[in-house]
Amino acid sequence: MSIENVDFGRIDAESDSKLGEYFVDTGILRRVQKGERQLIVGRKGSGKTALFQQAERGINDTRIIRMEFSDYAWETHKAIVELGLPAENVYSSSWLFTFLMAACNEWRKSSDKAISRPASEIYNKVYGNEDTGILSLLIDKFKRLRKLELPNAGELGGLGAIEFGDPSDGAKLARAANVWNQKLLELASTLYPMLPITILVDRLDDGWDASMEIRSMLAGALKAARTINLKFGRSGSPRPVIIFLRSDIFAELKFNDKNKMGSDIEYLEWKDDALLDIVKERIAKSLGVTRDKAWDMAFSPKEMRQRAFIGSYLLKRTMQRPRDIIAFCINCKNAAVDAKHSVVETSDVYEAERAYSRHVYDELVDEMHKQIPDHAQLFRIIRLLGYMRFRMDDWIRSFRQINPTAAQHEVERQLKVLFDFGIVGVPKVGGKGGGSSFEFVYQDRNLDPRFDGELVVHAGLRKHLDLKDTRVGSGNVDEVENVLTDGDPNIETNMKKT
Repeated sequence: MSIENVDFGRIDAESDSKLGEYFVDTGILRRVQKGERQLIVGRKGSGKTALFQQAERGINDTRIIRMEFSDYAWETHKAIVELGLPAENVYSSSWLFTFLMAACNEWRKSSDKAISRPASEIYNKVYGNEDTGILSLLIDKFKRLRKLELPNAGELGGLGAIEFGDPSDGAKLARAANVWNQKLLELASTLYPMLPITILVDRLDDGWDASMEIRSMLAGALKAARTINLKFGRSGSPRPVIIFLRSDIFAELKFNDKNKMGSDIEYLEWKDDALLDIVKERIAKSLGVTRDKAWDMAFSPKEMRQRAFIGSYLLKRTMQRPRDIIAFCINCKNAAVDAKHSVVETSDVYEAERAYSRHVYDELVDEMHKQIPDHAQLFRIIRLLGYMRFRMDDWIRSFRQINPTAAQHEVERQLKVLFDFGIVGVPKVGGKGGGSSFEFVYQDRNLDPRFDGELVVHAGLRKHLDLKDTRVGSGNVDEVENVLTDGDPNIETNMKKT
């Protein structure tokens, strides 16, 4: 058996056909299945899509509807704002209509006439009797909608059908959705207990452009989901609507009752041991060994710099995301195979680090580009710093080489951006060696941005940004190397045991 025989999988869960074989559950899936969570929040690469796919397969006591809104009818949602109501409320109404119509479409397919008959009646009044798939119904059909029948209720009852032809009809669409929502909620009150449904919603962030409009639109989706979950959620069973969303986007959303969702949120945060388990499980499945023996079958037990073992060296260069550790392992395997090694040697790790560093950079650019238009400038400034460790005056000096007229508050704000994305770390409170230990916001989402001391660039970026460890005459290079390699003592112990 050789490292060449190990399949570490793919870094994107969407294209990983073997994900179900080596998925590592840290308890999140159980909490979702028991209805303890309705919103899954995590950084790009933290495993949201993997969990989405496993939840789809692993929830057994309810009918699953999968929604991925990568090409959803955002323009249709935007049109209804013209009603003149607060955008957040109008969007909540349109999302409520969307979720309820998805459930209605599923109920009308039931073999139980007591369920299918009333669902079909409402569905046919809204969309006619076309037999469409879920994505066609909720994306293409909604996008192309030109006529919407109105229920005979309220002030709209006498309007019959609404024909949509110009943008001003957005107000009519909002009124129609509002009226239909009442009918759909009544239908759900009857049918949901008979045939429970869970709607899994992913990739809402594909429509994210950091505008106020999209913020209101996503806030509306969360509010609509909460409305349905409060009304129909059952103890011990999955919530009717479960949404997966990037943490940096969720932090930007402001809406009433957001604070009330705290106990319903699952933050995807990974401990070092769990990340190593992800790697070990893939080795174990590839080589047909137990997980406790897997690591030694693929990685050398030799020490690296500063007495670090390969496991802790890899972990220190991740942002504690599954995608990072998998990408680094794939690069290590490639280097080992090229060198004709049967296991990954320390030399292979060093060889793989530059390609991995480019991966970290590319992931950050992909995460930042929509909401941080000047992200390229920020990375240029880091290159100008030239060193892993720096202070605020170094940052100001490098920043003003790029933007000489920048105000002080802007210089500090941009450093805060790097802190928020886990690119810059701050001294750890109580850290050893007078501040030689640092922490990043992904390790503690409540971490304070303390910029009055020495700061550090994330170790995963060092190779790609060509940063040196330390300035000549400023201290021992070992001190910086400790920052990059000094792992959790438990991890080090585990590496020695394996």
